[in-house]
Order: sequence, then C-alpha cells, then structure tokens
Amino acid sequence: MIDLLDFSQASIICGLLTVYVLLIKKNALRSFSDYILAAFILSQIWAAILYLLIYTGKIVSVAFLYRTAAPITFLIPPLGYLYVRTVLYNEQKFKRIDMLHLIPFVFFIINYIPFYFSPNEYKLDIITKTIQARTFAIEKQLGIFPETVFYIFRPIQSIIYLLFQWILLFEYKKANPIKMIQDQIKLVIQWLRVFTFANALIILGYVITIPIYLLLKEKFDSKVVHIIPEIILGIGFFSICCYLLIYPQALNGLPFVKYKETQSSLIENETDKVLFIYDDYSNEIKSIENYFKQTKAYLQPNLSISQVAVEAKIPNRDLSYIINNYYEKRFNDYLNEMRLQHFLSKVDTQTLDNYTIEAIALESGFSSKSSFYRAFNRFYACTPSAYFENRFSQ
Repeated sequence: MIDLLDFSQASIICGLLTVYVLLIKKNALRSFSDYILAAFILSQIWAAILYLLIYTGKIVSVAFLYRTAAPITFLIPPLGYLYVRTVLYNEQKFKRIDMLHLIPFVFFIINYIPFYFSPNEYKLDIITKTIQARTFAIEKQLGIFPETVFYIFRPIQSIIYLLFQWILLFEYKKANPIKMIQDQIKLVIQWLRVFTFANALIILGYVITIPIYLLLKEKFDSKVVHIIPEIILGIGFFSICCYLLIYPQALNGLPFVKYKETQSSLIENETDKVLFIYDDYSNEIKSIENYFKQTKAYLQPNLSISQVAVEAKIPNRDLSYIINNYYEKRFNDYLNEMRLQHFLSKVDTQTLDNYTIEAIALESGFSSKSSFYRAFNRFYACTPSAYFENRFSQ
C-alpha cells in the first residue's frame, strides 16, 4: 500500500527544489515565465501542505489555516495556462485582460471571509468533524455559498484551462512544423507537453472525487477510497517537478521568438503580428564577445548570467540559448574557459617565481582554489603543475 504521507512529503520537497532551481540557484534565468511556474508550484505545495495537515490531524494546531488553500487552488489552472503561453510567445508581462483570470480566486476569498473571521472554537469544531467524516467537508456550508459550488466549479475550471493549454500547443506546432524547429525548441515543446499531461492528471485527481462521493458516499470516509484521487493528483505534481530537475535546460525556453507584421486578411488597412522563429543571432554573438573583450567581466568571481544580460543588453533567455547552443557550453564553463585563457596569459617562469598558481587563479576570476583545479582538469585533462612542466620544458 502506498504511504500517502511519504508520497506527499516527497512531492513537496521535490517542488521546493524545483522552485530553488527556478529562482534561487546561482545563474538561474529568473525569466517572467519562471516566476509564473514558481507560483504554480508553490500554489500546489500550499494545497498539499494543507491536505497533509488535515490528513494527519495536525491542522487543529493551526486552525486559522483551514480552507486557506481553497481559493488558491483556483489560481493553479490559470497559472498553468499563462505559463505555457508566456513560454511559447516569450511574453515578459501580463496583459490587462489577464486580470480576469483572478475572478474565481477573488470570488472564493470573498466567499470564505465569514469563516476566516469566525471564532477559533468554531473552526476547531468544523475541523474535528471533518477529520472524523470527510463527507462533512462537502456537506457543511462554510461560506456564503454551499461547498458543492467549490467542488463542482473547481474541476470545470481546470478542464477549461487544460483545453486552452492544448490549443496553444496545437496552434504553435501548426505554425512551426517540427522539421523546422531546432533542438532547444523541441525540448521546450516536449516539456510543455509533459507539463500539460501532468496538469491533466492533477485535474483527474480533483474530478474523480465527485463520482466517488456521489456513487460511493457510504465509503467516502474510507482511506482506501479517499486515497485514490490524492495519489493521482500527487503523481501529476511529482512528474512536473521531477522532469524539471532531470531536464533543467527546458527552462531556457524558446529563443528569439519574434513577430512580423503582415497585411490583415480580415480588416482593410490593418496588419497582423505573425509569430516566427528568428535564428540569425550573429549580432547578439558579436555583442557578447565585445562585452567580455571590453569589460573582462569574467574576472568577477560571482558573475551571473542575469548581470551579463543586463550589461550586454541581451534578453536573459536569448543569452542563455546562444551560450548553450552556439558555444555548446554551460554559462559557468563559458566563463571558466575565458578565465583559464586569462590565467595562462599571465603565467610565465618569472611570474611563478613571485606568485603561486592559486594567487594567479584567484586574480583570474575563480572563486576558490578547488573551483580552479576542477575547471583546469576539465579543459586540459591534467593538473596545472603537469601542464606547466610540459610547457616550460619545450
């Protein structure tokens, strides 16, 4: 029998690691779509934490948190849709009309205001009865509207947004045939498919609760029956997090998505913006090389890709794509190669008489002795001492 407690805890930890990769890890891209994905995952995590508190009975210690996840679950479907849209079209901000996606979230916050401000004793009584009988959570009206509104509207909203996600992917594939798409774009499209499939599983976890309640009402409180939708939901969430931890390069997104204006076929004297993939980034390559040549920014030990993007005036995602695909290196390896070239240009027999190898390495931008030796061995397959012994003996 699967231990739901262990499985949910593993999903939560995996989700937090994914958020770390997205927003906190050194050299994380922190693109607009990454922030949306982090919000999506954190919303899922909060819902999972609240469920665990109820499942274990520990919610009685933090009764004020009960039902706080309910409105937040209405952010998850639109966040999933907006994430797919911003990745496919390299959007950097929300549109005004996107505020409409918040209506269900705001609606259910208002719905539960009377409960949120109710006495703690009342909340504890509700929680106790919910723990004793799961059907009580569905039958007891806590807000302005009956709880059935929540349990019915939630899967309907999820299915609608899931359809929107598939439409986005279908239209993008139609406009950009696979044979014309580069490797990174294939990787991102594959990730978005996995993300959307996982969303479908998450939705199934919510949807299946309704027929279980209607058809097996007398057995609804059984952990064996109740655990089924929770496992399905957990697998979907776990899949999203695991995929990103295994293939973090998918977060680099779609590079150089541009728009060109064409004469509108619908309105006279108007133009339409048509998506296309711009794969000539020679100007950006020159900008990157000139930036490092003029500033020698690689001499900074903690230089981040975001800092280079700002100073070189190249979008973060485009910069990452060029380094990964044109130079075929990770950002840190790209910096370390320049640092090593600088290091070697500074070393001769006279220099080594006055300075240690480690001192020159630190001056060349390496943050520590160990990082220098790892990079040197990675690029030259030997130690610095062996390299110079061979070099100066010739």
